[in-house]
Amino acid sequence: MLLNPHHISLATKTWSPIYRKQNIIVTGTDFVFPAPSELKGLMAAFAEEVPRLRAEKHPIEFAALLHTQLVTIHPFVDGNGRAARLLMNLALLQEGYPVTIIPPVVRSEYLAAVKESNTGNVAPFVNLLSSMVWESQRDYLRLLQSLERE
Repeated sequence: MLLNPHHISLATKTWSPIYRKQNIIVTGTDFVFPAPSELKGLMAAFAEEVPRLRAEKHPIEFAALLHTQLVTIHPFVDGNGRAARLLMNLALLQEGYPVTIIPPVVRSEYLAAVKESNTGNVAPFVNLLSSMVWESQRDYLRLLQSLERE
């Protein structure tokens, strides 16, 4: 849904992505985000790259790359991080992994990893996401074990 540059019909509503029309500055980073005139092409290239990434990468690395690429493009005025985490979780769910939350206690580590990914080094984010997926799986297993005891 986020990647299709054409409108999408959802029940009775029509949705079409509205990319930002102004340059942006994100507090806490000196990264220069793409100009609004580049967004449509960057998002189209991103969408074309998804099948290759899915085929070549481990599912957790694939989900991490979706996240980091979307926040690096930063196509929306607001909600880029939320959209990236939603896309990341969609990719994880499609491969049988649990919904993975990045809790507030690791927010500074998350932001540092995202900032590092803006430079092209995605390893810190892949490592962080791997840890968070593992923690989510442990949480689900504990929940299931507690239900079995009841």
